Amino acid sequence: MRQFTSAFGAALIGACALTTAGMAEDAPVKLRLSHNLPTNNALHYGVLEPWAKSIGEASNGSIGVDIFPAQQLGPAKDHYNMARDGIVDIAFYLVGIEPGRFPIVSAAEVPFLVSANDRGSRALYEWYQPYAATEMPDVKVCAMFYDGGGTIHAKKKIERPADLAGLKIRSPNVMAAELYRLGGASPIQMSANDAAEAVERGVVDAISFPWKLVQALGADRVLNYHMDTTLYSLATAILINKSSYERLSDAQKAVIDSHCNADWSQKLPVAWTEYEYEGRGVLLEKAGHDVYAISDEQLQEWKELAKGVQAKWAADVAAKGVDGEKTFGELKALLEKYDAAY
Repeated sequence: MRQFTSAFGAALIGACALTTAGMAEDAPVKLRLSHNLPTNNALHYGVLEPWAKSIGEASNGSIGVDIFPAQQLGPAKDHYNMARDGIVDIAFYLVGIEPGRFPIVSAAEVPFLVSANDRGSRALYEWYQPYAATEMPDVKVCAMFYDGGGTIHAKKKIERPADLAGLKIRSPNVMAAELYRLGGASPIQMSANDAAEAVERGVVDAISFPWKLVQALGADRVLNYHMDTTLYSLATAILINKSSYERLSDAQKAVIDSHCNADWSQKLPVAWTEYEYEGRGVLLEKAGHDVYAISDEQLQEWKELAKGVQAKWAADVAAKGVDGEKTFGELKALLEKYDAAY
């Protein structure tokens, strides 16, 4: 995992120096963090555990973060409400898991948008900050980052949009679903676990998954063709209950604030992205599996299709009084600034 930037490290050291005296007197607090994946997934051990450990160390042990994985405290789709209502103090949330609820941030999930999940996550966090106060006003949006990215795994080779015609395909979010719909497929949005079972039962012909997840859930037993490109990346967020934050001392708030920023947003997805990409190497060597590249011409066809997804998103948010062209342009500009645009 990458090291902190020097600026971030200096800021953290300074914050710790200023608050050490206060920490010694602060009453210990325990914060409950909930997420949806198992402990053997890098989101747990490579992302959230190191983040929680750093908070504990920076607070001289006065803040403890207890992590509850695998939807122990509630299903993935409920995690925004769980953070809002104080069922948990901190929630990991898939921002596109509730179709239509947070339309502005959905722009971050337009296919073929992000090329580097670490730098792209910095852009995502900075872009969304002005909008978070109105679109997610019930929580403190602490950090935002992209997942490991996903592609199409199918029972047949899918190289261009026309190959989608008539297929039933599991979609991870609304934006990918629109892409597949425009290509002539019948997208079905469902959880990862449900999708793996649906593949086994023949309910769907293809799924959108990251590389490692398709194997972890056993879907590779049926799906032998894997497009070797990143179609999409899911946007995620760490959300904090406002009351949980307000009850902290000033010194403890400073520690939390030092872990809620663009630097952490860039750092957090690195281990997760690397973990998922390891799965690509496994499938490359696995008998009976075809991990195939698509041509530049075919890629351009997919990108043209994605323009239709962006256009629909812009029309949808325009109906809610949002200037879609301006808003999406801001995100693109930041992705280009950080060399993270597709």
